[in-house]
Amino acid sequence: MGKILLISNMYPSKKYKHYGVFVQNTASILKNNGYQVDVSALKKKDSKLGKLGGYLSFYIKSIFLCLFHHYDYLYAHYISHCALLIKIIKKLKPSIKVIVNVHGNDVVPEDAHDEKFIPLVKSTLPLIDLCIVPSSYYQKVMMEQYGLNEDKIKIFPSGGINFDVFQEIENAKEKLHLDPNKKCIGYIGRYEKRKGWEVFLEAISLLENVEQYQIVMVGVGEDEEKANALIQEYHLENVIKKYPMQTQKELALFYSAIDIFCFPTYRKSDSLGLVGLEAMACGCIVIASNMAGPTSYIKDQENGFFFKPRDGKDLNQKIEDILSMNEHQIKEIKDHAYQTAKAYDVNDISQNLVDIFNGI
Repeated sequence: MGKILLISNMYPSKKYKHYGVFVQNTASILKNNGYQVDVSALKKKDSKLGKLGGYLSFYIKSIFLCLFHHYDYLYAHYISHCALLIKIIKKLKPSIKVIVNVHGNDVVPEDAHDEKFIPLVKSTLPLIDLCIVPSSYYQKVMMEQYGLNEDKIKIFPSGGINFDVFQEIENAKEKLHLDPNKKCIGYIGRYEKRKGWEVFLEAISLLENVEQYQIVMVGVGEDEEKANALIQEYHLENVIKKYPMQTQKELALFYSAIDIFCFPTYRKSDSLGLVGLEAMACGCIVIASNMAGPTSYIKDQENGFFFKPRDGKDLNQKIEDILSMNEHQIKEIKDHAYQTAKAYDVNDISQNLVDIFNGI
């Protein structure tokens, strides 16, 4: 087995436990299958100065490791923010094989800031040996928008689902001090632009007799104060329970307590949407925006539900529809959802990532 230098500008930390966890998962898969993996990664910073210092340290560490160690592969996550580093390392080590793993707005820009990196991405792609994408949706993006040949693209779903962690936990509501006799509707994700937290809140505000239900929101982010203000505006302070972001094991408990999981993202850069699959694995019925990554695995009214992106009224209607379903209908959806998630079981797909590296 060869030796890999994995570089990424996203990686979990104690404060941001779920941030870039799929990058960590790929490192674990490769290590568990015999590869030596050194990781040089930037963890999330809260200030511009911290971010600047973090990037400087990230670049220095990556170059240092490359200069004083032998690596067979450079495995770079998020090509836009690693592109310059890829160019430097390839210059220093011309024989190193370069694999990039694209994930989101590194190749599908959401705003003018993201757009600035696209020329750098395009100038770096000729240096790569292979591009790993999370879904068929992103395979199409790389072929149509970047001109990559299909034989240079492999699909691997962002580390997959760890069913040792993400499985339905008994008495989850009681463990979270929730009422086991009330339906629970939840959102798990960051409070950021286009994540759809405001769409979720609008949908909840429109629920009839909302006090009959338990509403859970799990996450952190730069727009959290805006979310708090909107909760007050909708008079939902006594209805919604908010929690900070959790570890993967803790998230499994929340998913298990949630009956209806809302995935309201309207980011075109959401390449797969692992949270939807994690929720399916833990027994949730998932309602997702009908766009981007979730379209790769959700089949409307079969293993989950779609709603119109950015449409709180439509999301509300889908929630109401599910609340009116009988037990047989709910079980059927959940069974199909579980089978869908099972297709992403890390124990079954791990070999795919290993085969990708073995085949280069």
